[in-house]
Amino acid sequence: MPVQFSTISDSLDLADGSGSMIHTALRGSVLLPAATRPDSKLMHHVAALMHSSARPDRGMAATLLPGSLFLKTPGVVVHATAAAAPLFLGETEVVAIATGHPVLLLRRAADGSSTDVTVDIALPGSANLEWFLGYRLFRSLAGDSWLVPPGSGPSIHLMRRGLFLSEHHPFADEWDHEAGIERASAHLASHRIGGWSW
Repeated sequence: MPVQFSTISDSLDLADGSGSMIHTALRGSVLLPAATRPDSKLMHHVAALMHSSARPDRGMAATLLPGSLFLKTPGVVVHATAAAAPLFLGETEVVAIATGHPVLLLRRAADGSSTDVTVDIALPGSANLEWFLGYRLFRSLAGDSWLVPPGSGPSIHLMRRGLFLSEHHPFADEWDHEAGIERASAHLASHRIGGWSW
């Protein structure tokens, strides 16, 4: 009988990203969902935003986050899913720590009815792992792509050379914040032909 993965974890405080989500593999437990074609399209969209070529990930990431992509130039692992939190947080943490690469976990609507995407980010450091949860895709008037927080916290600039945290947000106020999220959604929608079933 093959080993399947489920999750048992230390608690993660979703408000501030503290704690741990390292999971334990159990025999006979429910298999976490694999990446689908819509997930793959979303991951490739993020690769395009970062001006990076992407290849299917191998090794641990391929096992724990099946279907994930590795963006070689910035050194980032990207995985997309329609599964709600906390699914995949533990696997994301393990991959980030083991590989030393940032991991972007993209969450899309299960029915594919909208371009509303949230992003959970695991950034490994020299001594710890930082979590940034519930971020949104943001597009500036100049066409730069960012991940912006749902409340307080740094913004993350998506660049060819990697992910850059900034306390200086790419928006001036709440209206500008919402407009940038809408621009990012429209940009994503313009790359979707026929919804999530391309």
